[in-house]
Amino acid sequence: MDYHKHIILKRNDLSDEEYISIKKLEGICNQKQKINLKLELDFKENLRRKVVKDSITNKIMTEFLYYEDDVLVGYLGICNFGGASIEISGMVHPEFRMRGIFKKLYLIAKEEWEKSNPQEVLALCDHTSVSGLAFINSNGFEYASSEYKMSLNNKKVDFSNKYVIKLRLATNADANEIDKQSSVYFGDPIKDVPVDNDYDETEVNIQKPLIQEEDNFISYMAEFDGKIIGKIHLSITNNNGFIYGFGVLPDFRGNGFGREILNLSMDILKRKNIENIFLDVACQNKTALGLYESCGFEEISVMDYYIVS
Repeated sequence: MDYHKHIILKRNDLSDEEYISIKKLEGICNQKQKINLKLELDFKENLRRKVVKDSITNKIMTEFLYYEDDVLVGYLGICNFGGASIEISGMVHPEFRMRGIFKKLYLIAKEEWEKSNPQEVLALCDHTSVSGLAFINSNGFEYASSEYKMSLNNKKVDFSNKYVIKLRLATNADANEIDKQSSVYFGDPIKDVPVDNDYDETEVNIQKPLIQEEDNFISYMAEFDGKIIGKIHLSITNNNGFIYGFGVLPDFRGNGFGREILNLSMDILKRKNIENIFLDVACQNKTALGLYESCGFEEISVMDYYIVS
């Protein structure tokens, strides 16, 4: 008989102990399989704080934890970053596979995301994960796209640059502009922001950063000659810096501004003594890939996206 105690917990937020357990399990899986998982734990935690602050209810961030005898051996997370797609990713301890653990987590998570009736559900899998690909193939998921995770090779970077671009911290007044640019770059839907007729733009809080710098989740607007031409977002976790949400508006492309914005963001991270800098880029985006490689970034893994049938 099986006397082991099996428990699955659903969490809309993680305790410190649960977070540490997930990170420990992630480290075991990465080391055993030589893969890179994309769980987005820190990114989701920052989003949770923003959801509470802004009273945003259209985001889904739920974690499912599978314990055996009080030890975390399986995990699956679902997240909606505000667009039409929901992403799922997870893992099972290498010594506990072939027991149907991930299938149980998947079925419970599916019941959860179906409540929101998403337009699309994407499953994330490292390109070299044998167990992950086996699960995807057995469930008939359809391949959608891939992206590279890239890391900055500090030996190939020249920080002695002169810039004509200025990066400034985004403020609450930039919220609509950020949403519009995200729609241009990534196809994200533009959010309907209610207009407050009694709002006074002269109030001091209009200059409050949209993302607090101390939260290590920072948004910057790129300006040239006083005009907003692009944006970039940075986050910092455990001495690792991440670049994302980066783009230049179409009317300003082809002038080297993208390279300047990227270099300026790396300057900011270096001044904060960040040793490792990462970013993700769609494999089919050859223009962006070429830019990143020319700035010293190198591919370290490939993440595949599959449409859940």
